[in-house]
Amino acid sequence: MMHPFRNLPIRRKITLIIMLSTCIALLLACAAFVTYDQTTFRKTMARDFSILANMINDAAAPGLAFNDANSIEQTLKTLAADPHIMAAGVYDKAGKLVSRYLRKDLEGSFTFPKSRRTGSAFKPQRLDTFQDITLTGDFLGNVYIGSDLTEIDLRLGRFLIIVGLVLLISLLAAFGVAAKLQTMISGPILHLASTAALVANEKNYSVRAVKHGNDELGSLIDGFNEMLSQIQKQDNALQEARDTLEARVENRTQALKQEIAERKHTELALHESESFAKSILNSLAANIAVLDDAGNIVAVNKVWENFVREHGEDSLAGTRPGINYLEVLRKIPGKESAQASEGIFAVLGGSMEEFNLEYPCHSKKEQRWFMLYVTPLFQTQGGAVVAHIDVTERKRAEAELEALHKQLMDASRQAGMAEVATGVLHNVGNVLNSVNVTATLVTEQLRKSRAADLPKVVGLLKANESNLGAFLTSDSKGRKIIEFLGQLSDRIQLEQRNQIKELESLCGNIEHIKDIVAMQQSYAKVSGMVETVNVLDLVEDTLRMNAGALARHDVKVIREFAAVPPIMTEKHKVLQILVNLVRNAKYACDDSSQPEKILTVRLAESEDKVTILVADNGVGIARENLTRIFNHGFTTRKDGHGFGLHSGALAAKELGGTLTVQSDGPGMGATFCLELPLQRTLHEQKN
Repeated sequence: MMHPFRNLPIRRKITLIIMLSTCIALLLACAAFVTYDQTTFRKTMARDFSILANMINDAAAPGLAFNDANSIEQTLKTLAADPHIMAAGVYDKAGKLVSRYLRKDLEGSFTFPKSRRTGSAFKPQRLDTFQDITLTGDFLGNVYIGSDLTEIDLRLGRFLIIVGLVLLISLLAAFGVAAKLQTMISGPILHLASTAALVANEKNYSVRAVKHGNDELGSLIDGFNEMLSQIQKQDNALQEARDTLEARVENRTQALKQEIAERKHTELALHESESFAKSILNSLAANIAVLDDAGNIVAVNKVWENFVREHGEDSLAGTRPGINYLEVLRKIPGKESAQASEGIFAVLGGSMEEFNLEYPCHSKKEQRWFMLYVTPLFQTQGGAVVAHIDVTERKRAEAELEALHKQLMDASRQAGMAEVATGVLHNVGNVLNSVNVTATLVTEQLRKSRAADLPKVVGLLKANESNLGAFLTSDSKGRKIIEFLGQLSDRIQLEQRNQIKELESLCGNIEHIKDIVAMQQSYAKVSGMVETVNVLDLVEDTLRMNAGALARHDVKVIREFAAVPPIMTEKHKVLQILVNLVRNAKYACDDSSQPEKILTVRLAESEDKVTILVADNGVGIARENLTRIFNHGFTTRKDGHGFGLHSGALAAKELGGTLTVQSDGPGMGATFCLELPLQRTLHEQKN
């Protein structure tokens, strides 16, 4: 509920707060007034009917005493003058209804209540009033009066109309007052916001906000203007430092190129290992046995006989014709024995066309791996062919392939983290140049300080200390000493203030460097750890790491962030992907001929995913390259290495998400879409 209110303009917020406060206060007051009136009116109504019952009591007492029902009935008929009285009756001391009055519209639908002693009771649709009838102190019976509650309902309706009118008039008056007075608060804030937007869009730090008063808003505007003054002073120094930083980045790029060449050799070795594994698999010889429909071994081939002879009788249970194949299966270790038994007899029974299973086998020399393959004998009445294929070399080749793949993945991740480190280097370099400028200014001020003239004055005073009074009043040099000391004091105080100001700026820049390094360390420490991550903070950290490079290349950043919930993921992997995407977008904008370079970052939630879009208006991607852009080693940039997007796609897949790209063609920009799952269990993340 608070999200739409949070995004309203401040003028509407102030007006809405005043209107809501007024409305709530009026509603509470009117509710209290109506409640009090209803309670009071009910008590009055009960009292009035008790009095009426007393009057009927006095008139009906003689008739009840002398059993004169006609006189009682005549008394009750007088109640017809009140249209709200529904019924009335007189009961004798035994509780029997002696005489009654009933309104015409209730004939046949009203039931008189049982007699009871004096009292009133509100029912859902009426008020029941009983009064004892006495004569000279003797109890003769009861009188009953039943009244409807329409008067209460009518009274409540009238009050609700009055409340509505009062509320409407009061809200209109409050709206007029709020619309008039809210400008006292919103005016200075809107002026400050427009000034900040002007500075952000035009990079014009000479603009100043106008102060409207000496309240908290006035202090805020003073602080904002002072901040602009400091930024304006440091802007020139930062501009001079950018060329040096560009040279450092270029050196780092050359080092990365050399590392890329080494990794390509690793990739070539990976392909050679795959070919080797395939040749090993193609040259394997199989141990083959033929089974009858009961699972007994009918025959084995020479390869199997040689294998048993070489590895001993225990190997595959000394397989030979005449024994049941269950004896062979018992020698297969672990759960694979039961799986093999179920598979073979499923083939023998005709419920499965073929079956295969890989299992380890411990021989006298070494542990080897076999693949069990079973297929039926189609041209007989039953039976099956069982083949044990030695796949040990393939297993070893697969292990080597996995190790090489892991090395390649590590190399790709290191390249991605190098991108992150380069971004940190940019930011730290900018701040270090500001630190150098500040330190140089303080050094120059100390070197040119007038405090160096103070020893000369002290020397004159010591030389004339025997006649110091006459020297200060009569001598021409002495008379100038006091004036000189006053000027020197003012100058030293001014130098001290300037130095303190510069040192405060120096401390602030050092804290900034510490923050950047701490942020980088926080991501480096959580590698491989799944934790709850605020996606918005992670995107902002990415933009801060690239802030220096984006500003240097005049790339305008547009943030379109929707509220998204936290997710469970590995923070450093997401950061690696985002840093690569932002840097690629910066280069794409820099290489284009667009008059305005724009980088748009969008954050949204869709179904069970969080979507992060990084869009640029740069050089774009040709249609034929959209399917190749994430391939290892493929790049469209002249100095690119093709590791960043490949590594990002792999990292996104490991996180259970996807990384995709869209582009309308060269010169039309590109949009990269990173989708991450909202919730993932630890088991899913490991798989």
